[in-house]
Amino acid sequence: MTGADAIALSLKAHGVEWIATLCGHGLNSIYAACQRAGIRLIDTRNEQTAAYMAECWGRLSGQVGVCAVSSGVAHINALTGVANAHFDGAPMLLLSGFGAWRTAGMGHFQDMDQVAPAQSLCKYARVLDVPERIPGIVDEALDAALSGRPGPVHLTMPMDVQDAEIDVPLRDVVPQPTRRHPPAPTHIQRAADLLGAAQRPVLVAGNGAYYAGAGEALEAFAASFAMPFCTPIWDRGCAVEARPEFVGVVGAASGGPRLLEDADLVILLGAAADYRVGYLQEPTLAAGCRLIRVDVDPGRLHAGFHPDLAVDADPASFLEALHDECTERQLDGFEAWLADVQERAARFHGDVVASAHRGAGLHALDVMEAVEQVVPDDAVLVIDGGNVGQWFHQTLGRRHYSGLVLTCGASGVVGYGIAGAMAAKAGFPHRPVVLISGDGSSTFNIADLERAASQHLPFAMVVADDQSWGIVASGHRAQYGELMHCELGPIDFPELARSLSALGTRADDADGLRSALEQALTEDLPCVIHAPIQGGLPGESPTAT
Repeated sequence: MTGADAIALSLKAHGVEWIATLCGHGLNSIYAACQRAGIRLIDTRNEQTAAYMAECWGRLSGQVGVCAVSSGVAHINALTGVANAHFDGAPMLLLSGFGAWRTAGMGHFQDMDQVAPAQSLCKYARVLDVPERIPGIVDEALDAALSGRPGPVHLTMPMDVQDAEIDVPLRDVVPQPTRRHPPAPTHIQRAADLLGAAQRPVLVAGNGAYYAGAGEALEAFAASFAMPFCTPIWDRGCAVEARPEFVGVVGAASGGPRLLEDADLVILLGAAADYRVGYLQEPTLAAGCRLIRVDVDPGRLHAGFHPDLAVDADPASFLEALHDECTERQLDGFEAWLADVQERAARFHGDVVASAHRGAGLHALDVMEAVEQVVPDDAVLVIDGGNVGQWFHQTLGRRHYSGLVLTCGASGVVGYGIAGAMAAKAGFPHRPVVLISGDGSSTFNIADLERAASQHLPFAMVVADDQSWGIVASGHRAQYGELMHCELGPIDFPELARSLSALGTRADDADGLRSALEQALTEDLPCVIHAPIQGGLPGESPTAT
């Protein structure tokens, strides 16, 4: 057995079924080993795409997504996906090729310290420098990716270590259940005290709730006590099914219904206290609002503010224990407050729809309506882009309860969408996959449509084209009254798609868009639907394109 075999077989033992990659220096041996181990290699045209595929699979599945890239600048390119996983707390492993370890530092081809630039973004990063230790090091890396707050990890793979002949046993890997970190009983009692004194509580469920598998506990708690819950924009939704207590996302650039501002108790469940929730400070929160923060990472419990109660626990265990305590105390529900919040959300949604002054042709709202009418509930939705993303969150944000909706993540990146759609289809081959993208974000890695087509990864891709970086253009108009370097020229997206072995069509009205989307969902190739739209954020007057 070679060192490369030890890497591949260790990954296989941990349940890794496919690796996203771009070939190059230092990868030949690991490729051959993956083929021997039965691990599928999905190749890309850009290391960014490979890394985004890995982190997107980590976000979609809660498992460790894996990518393999070559050395030097290829490694640096892949760090874009690692950065996204870092922001989001997504489990992924970046494998990077490297020259021979015996000539490291002597100036061999692409000789550089690859661990150093990865360390600031990764929970674990090191060189596979001892062939006999490979299985243990891979175990350590994958354990780090999944433990506590999940995140990215990195291993550099020297060529001579990959080719070394070794004789080491490979340990059987027993799949780990979702790891629990229960709260202290005194914390639960204090949380129940605070909840009992509240009249307008709100649950804010972030990525930490998703990765803790807290969906069922969240649904049960919210239903039992008629408590509204929301998700920060771009965080992962975690509820199992649509619930009346779920009132959508908060923190959208285009505003939202008044919610946190009137709460007298906010329970932050594995969510960051960042700009999306107004840093949990005035004026987003009223003076005197009480705060409970729950996180499995103690280092995040006091980041940015000092809560009234900091609970070192995973959100699922916290909600289950608090549910039991509140039930025993016979705590009343918050039906009147929930009804008020639901009415506010419905009114805001109505105002957003009314703001879409539709003229001839398509509006972004037509894209959202087509998705709502055509795309089945079991489909994976990938949202990539600025303005079109805001329209999704403001009109279909209630669908965000589901773990089957993938957004850019907490980093706010654009251009990841094709990779996200490829990852979704690779991991969920029997689910429909729909990518909603803008004309700017879609062109970052659009050449990988060819790789998706060649490797049987079909998806429907709607390109909402306003010939600009739309969300930037909206800001420029509002602040300066003119646009500055944010306009884009026309692209024939259907022809471009066909040149890349995919399918392409154009829709110029709502009926045509619905028909095109219905057809795209039946195809066995990626299908790009070019949808020229009017620009503008929700609530903004339409502008000419």
